[in-house]
Amino acid sequence: MTAEEKDPLESPRGDFYHQGVITKLFPSNNTGVVRTESGRELTFSYELVILCGEAKSPLELKVGERVGYDLGWTSNGLRITKVKTYPTLPRDSEPPSSEGQPG
Repeated sequence: MTAEEKDPLESPRGDFYHQGVITKLFPSNNTGVVRTESGRELTFSYELVILCGEAKSPLELKVGERVGYDLGWTSNGLRITKVKTYPTLPRDSEPPSSEGQPG
């Protein structure tokens, strides 16, 4: 594959996870909810989800955090089985703009 060809399955973050946002966390029930890009809400269980990325524990997840996720079938139906968290950029360090630079 050449540099110009982009894999249609690759996410904007450069991996192959579906992208979503954590909308609800219920630590007392050990569950959480992620809203998908299409607006569907999918649940996950703290005990069954595999975490990768920045968060090392489900207690480190935050409502409003953008995550990558993977799905699987469980005894309770379709659920999120893997959650990938991404590093957050400090608010002060915005990506440099190309304005004013010669092209």
